[in-house]
Amino acid sequence: MTTTAPAAYIWRQPRLARGWEPVQLIGRMKILAARDGIELPKTYQLIRDIYLWEHHRADLPAHVASLLGRIFDGPNPFAAGHVQHLPSKAVRTRGR
Repeated sequence: MTTTAPAAYIWRQPRLARGWEPVQLIGRMKILAARDGIELPKTYQLIRDIYLWEHHRADLPAHVASLLGRIFDGPNPFAAGHVQHLPSKAVRTRGR
């Protein structure tokens, strides 16, 4: 019998696979945002947003989702190997 990972784990997996705490991910987001001239919310708000997103309770603002896409899927100086990050619709319909 095989078991599947909970949906929240699928969304957290790219961060966890790199051994990053949420604050480490946010640090990388802030570096990229500064390069692009984007102002991000305070760290405590980003921690809340990422937690809610990872646990399927809220969507991320577009500019935050774009930064995560660049960190996890695109070429960036912090990449530790490609990890597939599933879009929200694919994850939600996958287990049903």
